Amino acid sequence: MNRTKAVEVAAQLFLRQGYAYVSMDEVVRVSGVSKSNIYYHFKNKEELLQAVVQFWIAQYESELYLLLSQRERGVQERIHSFLSLLSAGIESRNFEGTCPFVTLYMQAPENASQVKASISNFFQELVPMVEKLLQQGVEGGEFRKGIDSGAAAALFVAAMEGSLILAGTSRDLGIIEQSAHTFCQMLR
Repeated sequence: MNRTKAVEVAAQLFLRQGYAYVSMDEVVRVSGVSKSNIYYHFKNKEELLQAVVQFWIAQYESELYLLLSQRERGVQERIHSFLSLLSAGIESRNFEGTCPFVTLYMQAPENASQVKASISNFFQELVPMVEKLLQQGVEGGEFRKGIDSGAAAALFVAAMEGSLILAGTSRDLGIIEQSAHTFCQMLR
């Protein structure tokens, strides 16, 4: 419980204030978890950052696996459902850290190679998941036959990451939905 609480609080603080500006003492104060308990689980702030990255990965992957398994729903409907979850999260964080992975990657210290590798691996694994989803759209007749679902998936991930950043800078969540809608139209 204490480990989970510390990670959840640190996840929000890192996105809200920036990794470099959050101390372990602040995580202790905001989480209510004792300093000794936090240091029992994390020997330093970088280990806590790695746990935060794993926290975000677990959240995103569970939602993506759920989307892949819901074959009774249309692909576009599942994409829009996922983007609605992303948008709600962004709004709840007051547009801070629109993409937790890009935000944390950019904020991670240069020597945080494990953190950066975890984020890189997440994106490498994300593309095949989106590829499967787009292939389901082709098989279900939502998207035209003959599209290169692998290339389309890589482009979709890049477009969505860009739309997350633009939504954050403009404080307009509609950019995310519009980007996905336009992308799906291009696949028809």
